[in-house]
Amino acid sequence: MSNASRTPGCAGGARSWRLAAALLATLGAPSASAVDERPIAEPRLPKLTCHQGYLKREAPYGLEGVRAAIQQALAGGDLAAQRFLEERLAEVIGGDARAALQVLEWAEAAREPELSLYLRAVRETEAVRAPEVVERLARMAETHPDPDHQASALMALETQHRFEPALLERLTTLARRDTLARGVVMNTVRTIGRVMDNDFRRTGELEPYMGGLLEVALDSTDSDVRSLALEMGTYPNARIEGKSLQQLARFLTEDPAPGVREMAALVMSSGRDTQAVLGAFREAFPREKNECVRWALVRFAMRAGGAKALPLLKDFARQDARFQRDYADFKGLYDAGQVDFDRVFPLKAIRHRCEG
Repeated sequence: MSNASRTPGCAGGARSWRLAAALLATLGAPSASAVDERPIAEPRLPKLTCHQGYLKREAPYGLEGVRAAIQQALAGGDLAAQRFLEERLAEVIGGDARAALQVLEWAEAAREPELSLYLRAVRETEAVRAPEVVERLARMAETHPDPDHQASALMALETQHRFEPALLERLTTLARRDTLARGVVMNTVRTIGRVMDNDFRRTGELEPYMGGLLEVALDSTDSDVRSLALEMGTYPNARIEGKSLQQLARFLTEDPAPGVREMAALVMSSGRDTQAVLGAFREAFPREKNECVRWALVRFAMRAGGAKALPLLKDFARQDARFQRDYADFKGLYDAGQVDFDRVFPLKAIRHRCEG
């Protein structure tokens, strides 16, 4: 029985192995009897490397061999082989910045789906954090004439541990460019937000990323871009404070899109200064005419302040009778001893036809 047949849970492995073996045979691979078939110590791809001899068969052909196999898999429409070879390409690149740059050179001239496969592979390598690789990806995002290349380059940057201030400034400027395709703007915002999350998890730092995202939001005429830029502030589970909290309050009262105002209320509910958050909600409520945004102010006031926000909620219910039952619901739950909003809210009856 072959190694492949003995390996459980190996989705698409046999097809991937047959494709790779056929390719390597045409390249003059050594015969099976000449290959060391012993298991490789600590394989990096235990789920996909189903034939233990594959890596040793492929070794003499390196990066070019994987590229040839990828092109054959793409031509044949073999999705299982493509998934396997994408991970194999990342493994071959490893921490080698020169190999990553070579793959980026191929990607520059490639079309979809080959383009995305190359850049997804680079994204998962150690080499993606080498300064020269980061610079090449940034330049592709800034200067390539094809939006698909720009978007894929930005996604390849998402696994950075942090952005240096100069690079963050470049990406913020890119997101504010009037001529940039909408999808590329969205990917730029998402990339800044995800690296912000990575950096926050490692260092606890939220700035200057949040400031950059708010710059983009304040400058954008696209409500979806503004909403996404604010939403990224929820990913690190951080306490918003200072200038960022003040800027969010502007969106709460000035943004023309109800969805953006709702998102601002959500992000503000994580504010470190609870009294400042509740004060901004108190100011916004009488000026707000949209029921769903008012509902967002109600529930996110409770998220921010818990039982201490009940007097504010009582005032909201006085101003708008549609929220009297909400006040009664929340008061009953907190009076019963609940203290955690994440446990309170699932017990709360939903009385408004709103998406959030």
